[in-house]
Amino acid sequence: MKTGLMISVGLGSWVWLAQAAWGVGGPSLDVVNVRGGLPNMSRMLVDSATAEQPVRIMYFGGGATKGEGASKGELCYRAQVSRELRNLYPKCKFAELDKSLVRSGSWLGAFRTETEINQHYLPLALVVIEFAADDLGAPEDRVTAALEGIVRQIRGRHKQADLLFVYAPRKEFVDAVAKGEAPDPVRWHEAVAERYGIASVNVAALAAEKIAAGEVKADELSADGLHPTDKGHALCAEAVKRLLQECRAATLPDKPVDYALPAPLSKRPMEKARLVSYEKAVLDDGWLGWQESPIPFFFHVVRCEQPGPVITLRFKGAAVGYFDALGPDSGDFEVSLDGAAWQAQRNFDTFAKAGSRPHPGLVAENLDPTATHELKLRIAAHTPDGSQGRWGRIAEFLVDGDVICDDPFRGLSALQRIDAIYAPMEPLKYDPPAERWQKIPKTMQKLQEGPALTIVMLGDSIVNDTAHSSYEELLMRLYPKCRVKKVVSVRGSTGCWWYKDEGRVKPYVLDHAPDLLMIGGISQRNDIESIRSVIQQARAALPDLEVLLMSEAFGSYDPRKDEKWTYDVDPQGDAYRSRLLRLATEENCEFVDMQGPWGRYIRESTRAMGSFKRDPVHANDRGKQILGRILERFFAPK
Repeated sequence: MKTGLMISVGLGSWVWLAQAAWGVGGPSLDVVNVRGGLPNMSRMLVDSATAEQPVRIMYFGGGATKGEGASKGELCYRAQVSRELRNLYPKCKFAELDKSLVRSGSWLGAFRTETEINQHYLPLALVVIEFAADDLGAPEDRVTAALEGIVRQIRGRHKQADLLFVYAPRKEFVDAVAKGEAPDPVRWHEAVAERYGIASVNVAALAAEKIAAGEVKADELSADGLHPTDKGHALCAEAVKRLLQECRAATLPDKPVDYALPAPLSKRPMEKARLVSYEKAVLDDGWLGWQESPIPFFFHVVRCEQPGPVITLRFKGAAVGYFDALGPDSGDFEVSLDGAAWQAQRNFDTFAKAGSRPHPGLVAENLDPTATHELKLRIAAHTPDGSQGRWGRIAEFLVDGDVICDDPFRGLSALQRIDAIYAPMEPLKYDPPAERWQKIPKTMQKLQEGPALTIVMLGDSIVNDTAHSSYEELLMRLYPKCRVKKVVSVRGSTGCWWYKDEGRVKPYVLDHAPDLLMIGGISQRNDIESIRSVIQQARAALPDLEVLLMSEAFGSYDPRKDEKWTYDVDPQGDAYRSRLLRLATEENCEFVDMQGPWGRYIRESTRAMGSFKRDPVHANDRGKQILGRILERFFAPK
């Protein structure tokens, strides 16, 4: 078999050499395979200079992409690649999002794709996918189905997303390439890359080239054989930079490329692989949900230490597993699938002795995807050798298919639904100021006497979440004579610094003819004067408009960890909510402090903060009810 390590060959010849040596569709030992290139990323980065929002560059991989082995963060290849993109496109605006996870191969990646890659509001320019190094030892059919699942999920949702496969230089890969052999995971990844026209870089081939030339020693590239050292990361970055330079030199197509999905290589690509919250399962007494996770990767977990209590998950799909926080005191499980006898499920491993980490467990695969299956899981009675306990802490189930569960809110009205969500939660402790409403008398008159009140809510995604608490249903229960119309005028990550310009107040506020304008969110950039500008513009057109200003809640801020947190607003302070309070006084606006009662609720709750969030920033349905109930109390009759 011919090989084609590149030495002094021009960039433009690399792909040709690979195809000549192996034939189209075969494995490549070349450092760079451009294939379809990165045309859409290049166009989006150029266009981002004049766009209102940045584009996304996603890093999705294992330990190498996470930066394992690098002496400091800026030496990780991911950081070096982002710097190179900024050098190549100096006026571009992009958000670098790292979704890498140590010891994560393609199989787990397929389950994480929908939640961690697809679900985001920013345009997706590029996903760097680096799972080959962690796929060593996994069977070919599983890797191929999983990798195709990742590709097909991304391009099924984002048809113009460019993809790049990176093959990190783990020792086994470098040794194989030095012998003119393509490592199995690289060969499998290359087959998928060829089928879908995906660019790829083989860092192991570059490492072998450098070693053969005497420029670097093999043992300098990795201390553990898996994760790159600083020199290994530098090689990863060099390989990607070669590709970026080649793609940048290419002529862009006249219009963006919509990537079609060809027939898959695998019989059943994991296109429906999903993370499923444990809350979709039925929990026996003994399993306690909404609990703090020992690692920040999970927002919250359900935990149990005693044998006996069972978690039951019903689903229709081809594979099932679990995703848990594995640590020094973790135990093993027992599982039963479709009524079969209980089987031992080893969970604890020697790596867990060093500390807690996200850990996937495969229970069953190659199931009938059209059949309904039932998984039962419980704690094993024994304590594993080396473990300090037998705890199980499950965050999510891994389902390649669809979960089957009863909808507890089926048939409920909007008001009944939010009451059902709030019922199992700890009650909100909030006594609103007695002097409230002085700046919104007409609003309160309309609530009390009717017939209707129109509210415009202006801000960002936090304001959107506040609106989606359906607090207006609570107000209409308090004031049955009034029909409350709520208009949500929001843009992600946007505050009044944007709304004040270019006549934007008219479409976002004035055109809806509000009686009350509510301004809030976490994206105001502490820019009090921009908020003032929006208020004044709105009142210039609508002199009778009443305004309510809301302080911040949720976001990445954690009131439990802030030693300076206070419930009350300091009217003379320099903090944003203090300045917002003073602005309300100066502009004759009402003020409601969301941060105080929200922060106290989070600090005093026995549940994990993450149990009130759907991602690191935003509230889930329970978190939305905290916000909605604050507004309910604020407007409630005195």
